[in-house]
Amino acid sequence: MAAIIDLRESEKIFVPGARQFLAGRTTIMTALTASCLLVSTARGGDFAMVEKKPGETAASTPENGDAFPDAGLDATILNSRMTLTNEFKDQEFGAAKDTVTLNLAYAFGNTARRAWTAQVDLPVVYYDAGNIKGVESGTGFGDLEIRFGHVIHAEGIFRYAAGLEAEFDTAGGPPLGDGIFRLSPIVAFALQPCPTFKFQTFMQFNQSFFTETGVSEEQELHLKPAISIALPDNWYAYTEFEETWAFPTHGEFSSTAKFEIGRSFGAGSEWVLSARCELPITSSSDDYTVTVGCTYVFK
Repeated sequence: MAAIIDLRESEKIFVPGARQFLAGRTTIMTALTASCLLVSTARGGDFAMVEKKPGETAASTPENGDAFPDAGLDATILNSRMTLTNEFKDQEFGAAKDTVTLNLAYAFGNTARRAWTAQVDLPVVYYDAGNIKGVESGTGFGDLEIRFGHVIHAEGIFRYAAGLEAEFDTAGGPPLGDGIFRLSPIVAFALQPCPTFKFQTFMQFNQSFFTETGVSEEQELHLKPAISIALPDNWYAYTEFEETWAFPTHGEFSSTAKFEIGRSFGAGSEWVLSARCELPITSSSDDYTVTVGCTYVFK
């Protein structure tokens, strides 16, 4: 008699094992972040990606040593961009959230190397409540987000930037939005020892100031260590482990693994197509998230 496999039992075996495996990778990425922070004690200008010839000025990484398509993943490389993304979240109890976002980014400052950026996210959300009682499905405008950033050091293999992000309660609360107004200071750095490999970390602290009735205060620290690899024929691969500490809930920890692949095309590689998958490592209301995007870089 053929053996019958209980899919639920196999899932119970596989899911904890997978999460344990990913949790180990999270620890490794955190250790890499700590080690790279030590590098920040050295001046970025002490390292050179491209040897400077007599009479030449120091060359910036993107212009002479960066082989990555510009999909907006590196906060230390600024260009004016327009990005359209579609993010689908499969959630527990049969719920789902589909968000289409138009991101507009304007880079300005030094003409040789843009040092400032102003960005806005314009989301439209469709929410399916599934089997959740007391929650209605709906469609509408999501929470507007704006951010300003400045690349403090843009030369050499070590670069760093800082910025501020604001989220506005334009969705009117859950389920289409978060139901808060928050400000988030941001610090980011990138360590790129060669044109085809990059380690970067994005740190953000979220603090809510106003919340909708029934919505809890948000006070979270997000750490996003990531590795990017430039592949042949204008392809790239990107992996990130987002770790979150929620302080109002006594430092509750959550972690999410993200994997992205993309490719640039066009006469000046001004178009970038990308696809991303996100899997929660710790317990989460999201089962998985899939995002596809198209970016146009103004050059």
